[in-house]
Amino acid sequence: MSLEMSSNNNKGKAVVKQEESSPPVPVVDGEQKILLVNKVKEESSPLAPSKPPIAEAASFPAGSQQHGVVSGSTFLKNIIMKCVAALGIWNVMGANAELQSLSFFATAISDPLQRVAFVFAEALARRVMWLLPGLGWAMQLQVLQPSATTPAAINSARQSFAALHPLLCAAATSANHAILEATVAESTVHVIDLCGASLNQWFKLISLFAARPGGPPSLRLSVVHEQDEFLSHAAGLLTEEAVHLHVPFAFIPVRSHIDHFSPLNIAALGVVHGQGDALVITSTLQLHRLITDEVSIEVPVLADLTATHQMTKADVLLRVLRDLRPKLLVLTEQEADHNGAYLSDRVLNAFDYYSVLFHDTEAVSLVDRVAMERTLLREEVMDIVTCDGVLWRERHEKLAHWTQRMQLAGFEAVPVNTNLLKETATLAYQMSINGGLCYEIRKVDNGHIFLYSRKVPIFSVSTWRPVH
Repeated sequence: MSLEMSSNNNKGKAVVKQEESSPPVPVVDGEQKILLVNKVKEESSPLAPSKPPIAEAASFPAGSQQHGVVSGSTFLKNIIMKCVAALGIWNVMGANAELQSLSFFATAISDPLQRVAFVFAEALARRVMWLLPGLGWAMQLQVLQPSATTPAAINSARQSFAALHPLLCAAATSANHAILEATVAESTVHVIDLCGASLNQWFKLISLFAARPGGPPSLRLSVVHEQDEFLSHAAGLLTEEAVHLHVPFAFIPVRSHIDHFSPLNIAALGVVHGQGDALVITSTLQLHRLITDEVSIEVPVLADLTATHQMTKADVLLRVLRDLRPKLLVLTEQEADHNGAYLSDRVLNAFDYYSVLFHDTEAVSLVDRVAMERTLLREEVMDIVTCDGVLWRERHEKLAHWTQRMQLAGFEAVPVNTNLLKETATLAYQMSINGGLCYEIRKVDNGHIFLYSRKVPIFSVSTWRPVH
C-alpha cells in the first residue's frame, strides 16, 4: 500500500457563515462624507467597537470566581464572533473595530481569559490581513508560514506540556498500564512511539517492566521524531535508566515527522515478524494532522479489476499500521471538534477548549506557562483560526469520529481494565487536590477513557487491536 500523497488544495476549506451586512455608507463628497461615515460608525454595530463601561473591564480579573469567569468568557466570545461575522462579509472596518474592543481586555500576561483572548485576537488579525494583501505584504506578514517559532522551541514546549499537564500525565499512565496488561506474558516487547511523546512516559514504562512479576521483558523502543538532537538525548537517558533497572533495552531512532511519514519510515521502525515480538503502537496528539491530506490508493473491486479510491493520509496510515499486526494500538487525541467546515464553529469551539487549557497552565511555573502558551497552544490556535486547506493541520476530532476511522481501518476496541481506570482516576483526584483544579476521568461503554478539566472533555485515550 502506497503512502505517496497527492494534496487536495480545497479539502477542508473553511466557509464563513454569512450574516446580514450593515447598511452601505452613502457616498457624499467633501466634509459631509466624513460626517456620515462617522455617524455610521457610531450607530452601526458591525463598525462600532463593543467597548464596555470601565467597570465591566474589571469583571474578570486574575483569580476571579467561577461565575465571573463564565460571564467574562461569554462577553469575550461575543466580541470574537462579531469579528468572525465581519470577516465573513469582508467588512474590514467592522473586524478591526471588534479587534479594537478586544484590545481593552486581551493581554499576554494577566488572567487566563485575557491571555487566550490575546491569542485569538492575533489569529483573527491575520485573517483581516488576508483581506488587505498589500498591507500584509508591506508588513512582511508570512501567511504561508504564520510563525517564526523554531521546531526546537515547539518540541521543548510540547515536552513540557506532556510532562506538566495533569491530564496528559494521566493519559500516559493509562497508556503504560494498557501496554503492561497487553504484554503481561511476553518475553520480548517492541513499542513504537509515532510522535515522540514525553520521555517521562517511557521512563515510567521501563520502571513498570522492571517491577513486573517474573522479571522484565526485553524491550525495544522505536521513536519517531524530526530532530536528531532529541533522538540522541532520548537514547542516552533511556538506555541509562534501563541499565540501572536491569531491563534489556534497545532504542531505535527514526528521524521523521508524522506529516511526512513514508514507506521508508515504516521500514525504519524495525518491525520483525516471526520472532515472537509483541508489538505495541502509540500515537499521542498527532494523528489528526494527517486528516488534511488525501491519498489515492488502488482498491480491488473484482478478481482482475481495481479502482482508485481517495482517503485521508490518516486513514491510509491506520491501514498500514494494522498490517503490522500490533497486539495493541493506543490512541490519545484531543476530545474536540475543530475540523468543521464553518470558521465560526471552529472559532467558537476552539475558544471554549483553549480557555480551559489556559486556565490549567496556572498551576505551573511562570516560565513553563509562558513557553507552553506562547509557543505550543498559540501555534495550535493560529493553525485552527488562520489556516485553510492543506495548511490547516490541527484538525482535532472527537473520539466518535476516530472510532469510525479505526473500525473502517480494520481495528476493534479493547476494553480498558477496571483496575487501570481506578489507578488513573486516583491520580486525577490527587492532582485535583494538589493543584486546586478539577480533573475527572470517565469511562464509556466501549472501554475508552475521557479526561475532563472543569467538566469539559479535553483528551481521550482509546485502545485498539486488529480484527482477526
